[in-house]
Amino acid sequence: MLRSWPALLAWGAGLIHLAVGAAITRSGALWPGSLLLAPMLLAGLAELGWGVAVLRAGRILRGRGAAIGAIIVVLLGAVALLGGAPVIAIGTSSALTVASGAMAARTREAGEARAGTGEEPARKPRSRAAGVVLGAVLVAALATPGLAQTDAAANGGRHDHGVGAELPLVDPHAHH
Repeated sequence: MLRSWPALLAWGAGLIHLAVGAAITRSGALWPGSLLLAPMLLAGLAELGWGVAVLRAGRILRGRGAAIGAIIVVLLGAVALLGGAPVIAIGTSSALTVASGAMAARTREAGEARAGTGEEPARKPRSRAAGVVLGAVLVAALATPGLAQTDAAANGGRHDHGVGAELPLVDPHAHH
């Protein structure tokens, strides 16, 4: 049941890292601290990609590498704090990253193999689905407050697509 959780945790951290990294421009222009936030974009893409690969393979891939990557990403998060990244977002993403890396390393050390290979009993589809749903709910509950602290959350409601002008509200009940 917990086999998919490292991937889900990595997705939660990856989404936060993408949101933090997306703040490299403010008001359409680069600002001095943006170079310290840019690595968060790469970290987020790497975490999302690793999560997809793990779920697709049905087993942990490169467990030790994931643990080392988690340490590097936490250090990059500390650097992003110097660039103005929100503390709650970096704290949340760091917790998700460390948990994902630790679970991946532990699973890999334990030699957990793919379900149905004969090395372990195959898991029931219902149990696996319930584990994924439970993991997704947990990650959403943890990642949402971190995402809410980023510039992406503050600017997410604007849909001016860079034009800079807000569209006027139209009353659907008004008669022309």
